[in-house]
Amino acid sequence: IRRPFPTEGGRNVWAISPEERDKHDKQFDTLSPATGFVSGEQARKFFLQSGLPSSVLAEIWALADMNKDGKMDRLEFSIAMKLIKLKLQGTPLPSSLPIIMKQPPVPAPSSTGMGSMPNLSMMPGAIAIPALPNGTMGILQQLPPGHMGTGLPLSVSYTSSPLGFSPGMNKATSLLDLGSSSSNSSSTTSLAGSSPKTVPSDWAVPQASRLKYRQQFNSLDKHMTGYLTGGRNLIMCVRALISRISLSVRTLADVDKDGKLRGEEFILAMHLVDMAKTAQPLPLTLPIELIPPSQRRQALQDTQRREEERRQQKEREERERREREAREQEERRRKEEERRLERQRELEIQKEEERLKEIERKEVKRHGNKHRQISERLNDAQRRRTMQRSELELTNQRRDTSRLDINSLQRQLEEYQRKLSQLTPEQQRLSDKLRNMALNNLPVSTMSTLKRSASEKDGVCRKLKQQLDALENETAAKLADMDQYQNDIQVRTFNILGQLDDLRESQRKQQSALDKLRSIKEDKRRELERQRAQEEERKRREEEEAQRKSAALTSFRALYPFTARNQDELSFEADELIEVDESTEREQGWLYGCRQGKMGWFPESYVERQAKPETPAVINATPAATTTAVATTAVYATVAKQNSAFTPTHAPHHAPLDQIQVAGSLQAQALCSWTAKTESHLNFSKDDVIWVLEQQDSWWLGELNGAQGWFPKTYVTLLGENEDTTNSINSPPDGSEYVALYTYESPEPGDLTFREGDVILVTQREGEWWSGGIGDRTGVFPSNYVKPKETDTSSNSGKSGQPGKKPEIAQVSTTYTATGTEQLSLAPGQLILILSKNPTGWWLGELQARGKKRQKGWFPASHVKMLGSNSGKSTPAPLPVCQVIAMYDYKAANEDEMSFSKGQLISVFDKNDPDWWKGEVNGVTGLFPTNYVKMTTADTDPSQQWCADLNSLDSMSPQERKRQGYIHELLQTEERYVEDLQIVMEVFHKPMSESGRLTEAEMAMIFVNWKELIACNTKLLKALRVRKKTGGENMPVQVIGDILASELAHLQPYIRFCSCQLNGAALLQSRTDNQQDFKDFLKKIATDYRCKGMPLSSFLLKPMQRITRYPLHIKNILESTQEDHADRRPLREALERAEELCSQVNEGVREKENSDRLEWIQSHVQCEGVTENLVFNSLTNCLGPRKLLHSGKVYKIKSNKELWAFLFNDFLLLTHAAKQFSSSGPDKLFSTKNNTQLKMYKPPVFLNEVLVKLPDPSSEEPFFHISHIDRVYSLKTENINERTAWVQKIKAASEDFLETDKKKREKAYQARSLKASGIGRLLVTILEATELKSCKSNGKSNPYCEVTMGAQIYTSRTLSDTVNPKWNFNCQFNIRDLYQDVLCITIFERDQFSPDDFLGRTEVPVATIKKELENKGPATRRLLLHEVPTGEVWVRLDLQLFQNRASK
Repeated sequence: IRRPFPTEGGRNVWAISPEERDKHDKQFDTLSPATGFVSGEQARKFFLQSGLPSSVLAEIWALADMNKDGKMDRLEFSIAMKLIKLKLQGTPLPSSLPIIMKQPPVPAPSSTGMGSMPNLSMMPGAIAIPALPNGTMGILQQLPPGHMGTGLPLSVSYTSSPLGFSPGMNKATSLLDLGSSSSNSSSTTSLAGSSPKTVPSDWAVPQASRLKYRQQFNSLDKHMTGYLTGGRNLIMCVRALISRISLSVRTLADVDKDGKLRGEEFILAMHLVDMAKTAQPLPLTLPIELIPPSQRRQALQDTQRREEERRQQKEREERERREREAREQEERRRKEEERRLERQRELEIQKEEERLKEIERKEVKRHGNKHRQISERLNDAQRRRTMQRSELELTNQRRDTSRLDINSLQRQLEEYQRKLSQLTPEQQRLSDKLRNMALNNLPVSTMSTLKRSASEKDGVCRKLKQQLDALENETAAKLADMDQYQNDIQVRTFNILGQLDDLRESQRKQQSALDKLRSIKEDKRRELERQRAQEEERKRREEEEAQRKSAALTSFRALYPFTARNQDELSFEADELIEVDESTEREQGWLYGCRQGKMGWFPESYVERQAKPETPAVINATPAATTTAVATTAVYATVAKQNSAFTPTHAPHHAPLDQIQVAGSLQAQALCSWTAKTESHLNFSKDDVIWVLEQQDSWWLGELNGAQGWFPKTYVTLLGENEDTTNSINSPPDGSEYVALYTYESPEPGDLTFREGDVILVTQREGEWWSGGIGDRTGVFPSNYVKPKETDTSSNSGKSGQPGKKPEIAQVSTTYTATGTEQLSLAPGQLILILSKNPTGWWLGELQARGKKRQKGWFPASHVKMLGSNSGKSTPAPLPVCQVIAMYDYKAANEDEMSFSKGQLISVFDKNDPDWWKGEVNGVTGLFPTNYVKMTTADTDPSQQWCADLNSLDSMSPQERKRQGYIHELLQTEERYVEDLQIVMEVFHKPMSESGRLTEAEMAMIFVNWKELIACNTKLLKALRVRKKTGGENMPVQVIGDILASELAHLQPYIRFCSCQLNGAALLQSRTDNQQDFKDFLKKIATDYRCKGMPLSSFLLKPMQRITRYPLHIKNILESTQEDHADRRPLREALERAEELCSQVNEGVREKENSDRLEWIQSHVQCEGVTENLVFNSLTNCLGPRKLLHSGKVYKIKSNKELWAFLFNDFLLLTHAAKQFSSSGPDKLFSTKNNTQLKMYKPPVFLNEVLVKLPDPSSEEPFFHISHIDRVYSLKTENINERTAWVQKIKAASEDFLETDKKKREKAYQARSLKASGIGRLLVTILEATELKSCKSNGKSNPYCEVTMGAQIYTSRTLSDTVNPKWNFNCQFNIRDLYQDVLCITIFERDQFSPDDFLGRTEVPVATIKKELENKGPATRRLLLHEVPTGEVWVRLDLQLFQNRASK
């Protein structure tokens, strides 16, 4: 007899009310269900919070999991929650699930309601915290992971349910909100209503609580990330503040549901905890007044989105439920039989396990005592070993610290010894000079000066010796301490090793006994595991079969290019095909696919689904198919060159039969492994070689190890033919012909200009700019201006018998050597097939050499003779005497004359008549007047433009002429570039500034530091002009590399400009798009004739273009410079400087964040008291671009004064705020909305003069000291980690600074110490300089002098606050080439924060010195400084030539 179901208030007690269902759905959503289900592990953790025994919960799971799939949907979860609630109320569980629980929710009668849930706070293990009115507990503590069992395989029995319940877990430490009656559910009171009345505010959290918990959040956010992560780390962090925190409170506080608590969310969570502690009810959902103001809009959108998703989820679940019930009816009989067999097998396995357990108990009982003793001894030995290891590590740390101190002292000792060795010869020299002057009865003043100098040197030497002695004593003490440490370490190590040997022996014996026990246990379990393995293998095969049947690849086409941001993502370009396995579990909005053998994630919105082609059938290898394969091999050979494995096709539909490619003997190599998804697919591993039988769009048919199947072509690469195809994609073969689509003209040297229809021979394709040639002209040009030349079938028509134009054949008459890769080298007798003729006299042809690969290229027409088409006789082409350019248009007046247009190139064949010459243009021959043309000798050859003296040109080698042409080209382009910079200031900057259309900040953002660019390039241009003028106009320049190497180092303004140029261009584009009047204004001022029709945006790109041209110019000059030329080494240095500058500019663009932060510091830090202008976003003096390495808040130890420290790669800056402000991290400190002004606390501390020390390495206090010359800064941080970061980064930056400075000094010293064989030496004494022009506003300067001759360089000392320095500085140079060596004297102003400023330069060729001083002995000269308004330098020169070498 079936027991009637209990009722309550006229309603079945098992019925689920709509209110309970809604509450269960909310709790279901908090578990983050995947595809509408929660796993057994998720449900187990949640159900354990009810406090019910694990056996009862397992019985509830068996009732609620209706389809026995090991997971729960919303209906099953609601049934389980209802059963748990009834069990807690004392209602016994039913033997089978009531039908009413499977039906939709039944509304509760209005007269009565279900009783509220009993107060579970009195249960054992529960926390005594007041319950909320809705039946939930305010505080919920998460169970530690050790108290939870692991999940077991799916089973009907209670002991092995998916929840993994085990006995002894009924003491839950938290309460589960199981849902209350409808009356209690509807009586939920909002948090704002139950809170005490406060002053009206935008946020319900009191201001005092905000400040309090903001400080706690800042202290917990040790890494200043701006958020706290959830889980165990968050609980560990918060445990120091509150006793427990509820999962529901964290769920409410995490407004954006990202698993992290940011500052406002943390404050909200703590406020909710305070409310729970005061017994105030918590809401089920967060009211609008409690949501942080910054996240309300997002929260409202998320609420609406969740409601919509919930509605859609319910509809989807209803459909799934109906479908599931239908499937259950069909599979019930089959599953009933399987369950019966399963129960039988489980009983057998259980009996076997019980028998094995009984045997194990007997074995363990016999060996238990012995095993326990062995384990205890082993644990004791391991503890002793751990303690000894920790002591050894501590000793090693102390030893390493001592070694570091000793190394530092040794470096200082070496430095002092080097200084002493340098000063000793100088002291001896001064002493000798003093004795000589005494003998010559020099004036008393000079003697006193020398004596004073000698006494000063003696004092310095004595001080250095004292310091050296102190360092040696300190080093000896340190070495003694280190020896003592090493002895102690050796003794301890010996004792420890002895103990370890004893422990190892004992452990070995114990391990052997344990191994015997384990072997007995393993032998008895092996049979049982074999049976289990067979059962699992059967289930796995069934699951794989089910997955294989359901899985399939889908093709997607890329709509936009996507660049991977990490290794897990996949990069692709627009229109490429990606293969996607949609069965892969993924996040919403992301897909996992494969392209060209590379796999990764990419956004779903970047692609569109392709029409799925029908699965191609396998073609049997019949004789007919073989015949077709052979017939189509030639067709595929052509198509394969167009569509390789790396070139996706874009056919929107399935390929028709006539487009199917049957690849007879093609082989492909696997790029990565591929697993078959259906029976018709082919499995292979990486690097397998597959025979390709057929190709269709993105799927190919192949054969491997006797098996045939289809596979995606993106997983393989073709072998053999495809190698050539792949190579042709990256680097086309020499001789690729392209036709110009448009006329391209460029003022930039090195560019190839052409007209529409010209044939270009492309030699290299890289990016958007290709290299090629037309005749003897070569250069780069934009790739979108040309198209591939179509194959001219008419030229080969004679071979196939079809009518067409006969090919033109020419025979080489004279030898010609190619000067470039795009030209042909000719030998007499060779035959050339003429492909194209250029009016300039250069023809394009194909060399017909037997036994050799045919080559295409340009050659001069004067070196060949045409062969007649009918007779075998050759008709030599007339040789042009010269070529001229038309200055005006001319129309023929007689039949023997010819017409031409301005600018056309005319080949002259006869110029016997001085007024009328005979020539040819565009295939027309005739007479023309000589006054209409001009010679092209100096205009067409860039190597001759610099000089009008043909005799001088004839005396030079071709390589030297080319070198001088490139130098002249550099000068001309630099002049044009400086003119363009001036045009921007006059045409654009001045009118835009005066019009008031842009603010000063916007003008600064657009033009950045344009005036600085003008200044540095003007200085470079002046230096080049001085060098040109020194050698004489229209005369060759001997050395130019030293100027380029020196001046390129001072182009640091380009780093700032290029870093900020993107922001300026974006602002200009935004204003132009949004303001029509501003756009019209720019167009109006751009009509100036000097602009040549170019807008402002084009001029703003010129600095970036120019900075990339310097390496090309220098490389051209270097390639045309002989190996033994004196300018070759300076040119190599200049090329390194230019490439380094380009890399620095690129790095500056990439490191935009660093640049923005430096700009923020520039505008927010007041650098008062600094003698020179400090520009943060610029070059340092010797370390390249300035970088911000670290920043943060520190405190003075004594006064506890708050300081903001900024660590750069060259100095440390300490600042303090004008008024107190708080910042939780560097992101907020450098925010554009942060208008806080900082003041410099102390002058900047240079890192080559600092020493960082810790009071005690083992100290727990976050203190550290910075020693700078005679000052010590004692600072502290907020925690130990921050102190460690500061100390490590300051030490690393200081070491880099010292290493760079050391390398610079060593390089200069090595260049001077080289003993090169020369023809003489030049002794130079820099006496003084007068009337220098200071770069500072106060008129003072800190000058020093740099004297160079090629790679030899000397630098004087720096004198402070003077414009008339007196150095009396001596140096000596080896003369290698009397007519190429140049003495260069440059004066700089020493700067601390930027590269040294230029104060003037003068140059004197050694040949000039020889001419002036010949047979006269040493002489003093006054030299004017160039490139500056005023300044001169007095030098004493003494040239000594070695007679035997000078005569040679």
